[in-house]
Amino acid sequence: MFRIGEFARFTRVSVKMLRHYDEVGLCQPAQVDPATGYRYYTVDQLPRLNRIVLLRDLGFGLDQIADLLIRDDADLDRVYAQREAALVDSVARLQAQLRAVQARREMLRDTAPDDLPDVVVRPVDSMLVATLTGGADDDVAALFYRLESYVRDQHARAGRPPLTLLPEPDDETVTAIVPITWLVPPADDIEIKLLAAVPRMACAVYQGGYAGLPGLLQRMLHWLDRTGERPAGPIREVYLRFGAEAELGLPSTFLTGGRDDLVTELQVPLADR
Repeated sequence: MFRIGEFARFTRVSVKMLRHYDEVGLCQPAQVDPATGYRYYTVDQLPRLNRIVLLRDLGFGLDQIADLLIRDDADLDRVYAQREAALVDSVARLQAQLRAVQARREMLRDTAPDDLPDVVVRPVDSMLVATLTGGADDDVAALFYRLESYVRDQHARAGRPPLTLLPEPDDETVTAIVPITWLVPPADDIEIKLLAAVPRMACAVYQGGYAGLPGLLQRMLHWLDRTGERPAGPIREVYLRFGAEAELGLPSTFLTGGRDDLVTELQVPLADR
């Protein structure tokens, strides 16, 4: 029989942890002296303790370990497969973080810190929208005025910002989009559709005149290239604060009176990893 201190030195498991394993019922001592409260362990308990230590090293929590100790082999394989999948996902996230850190360090060598794009990758929900498509040389403001006017007249304006789908490399069109609350009838070349959700969207915010957006987009694409990401779909310009005619009746939270106060988010859909 080993006293707890001796057993701790022999197994390289701390006395504190052995006491904790006792308290939660994972590995209880073979004997407890009723007079002194001293805990005693035997070599027969080593296989169970080693199994606990192994499972802790594999990343299982104590509740999971208690369950694993009584499972049969078929159940164990399924649990190990789930843990493997979780670890693979965790490694992928860490690798993505590493690439992002390396990309920012590399870009700092030839880019001022204030010019580094703060790119956030997040999901974007689907939404019901009204769209109006024009040529690449069309006045986008005129497209939006017509589209917002129609949505206003239908009493269907949703409280989300409008956006533009930028043309693909071989395309010569631009699409203005206004979120709506219900399925209104289409009119002429105004279409009603569900804008698909994007599970992974690279997003960066720009404050100032629209002339600065192409530069931000180039920096974003440079960042994506260095992090191993690939664009997968039309780029979106989302107008978080913008100028608009008063008669359109848009929410005041969207509106600004000056070019320097414009706020736009560029969104680049990303391919699945």
